[in-house]
Amino acid sequence: MLRICLVIAIIGGLAAGALSFIKIQDIIVTTRAARDQWHSQFDTEHTAKVAAETSLKKTKADLETTKKELATTKNDLDNANAKVADLDKKNGDLAKELDTTRADRDSAQQELEQWHLIPGGLRPPQIKAMIDELAKAKQARDAYAAENKILHAKATDLANQLANLISPDAPVPLPKGLKGVVMAVDPKFDFVVLNIGSDQGALPRGEMMVEKDGTLLGKVRIASVDKERCIANIIPSWQRGEIMEGDEVLY
Repeated sequence: MLRICLVIAIIGGLAAGALSFIKIQDIIVTTRAARDQWHSQFDTEHTAKVAAETSLKKTKADLETTKKELATTKNDLDNANAKVADLDKKNGDLAKELDTTRADRDSAQQELEQWHLIPGGLRPPQIKAMIDELAKAKQARDAYAAENKILHAKATDLANQLANLISPDAPVPLPKGLKGVVMAVDPKFDFVVLNIGSDQGALPRGEMMVEKDGTLLGKVRIASVDKERCIANIIPSWQRGEIMEGDEVLY
């Protein structure tokens, strides 16, 4: 009986061991299948990752190339715009020059038409010669006028000297409308300096009124004359107020 029980126990143990082995073998098979599936999935994902990284690197490289090309294109565009602006400016300058040239041409044509209208058929060289002769005549006229002015001044001076000899106290006539300004006053010796001289027609012994704002202050008599100024004595009997610098003198 004991043996039977022992045999049964051994058989049961073997059966249990066989069942456990079968289960363990199933687990091993299942685990190996899961492992193989994981490795396959890992390889697939790794391959995809490598491909994605490669694609990303390529995309970045393409992006950098595109940026460089864009910068180059922008630079080329800026240069092109600058050239266009420069061409526009040159075009504007040329247009202005063309307008000026046309205006000069029209003016020259008008002058040419005027030359054709000159009676007698005179040509530019002949007209230039006439202009030169006219200029010479004007120079001679001016020289005669200057000489005549000097002679007139001498004659006036001689006439004044003669009048002084005949009537020492008689005033000398001055040019009509002669006027000036008092430049300086010497109250001690009662004389003034005027800003008119022989060039303006001032003459010794000529008498002029002194005014300020339309009010008569007195009368002065010219004593000596220079080219641009003269010295005049204040006539005491005519003095109506204080004569000062800036007062007006008139004849």
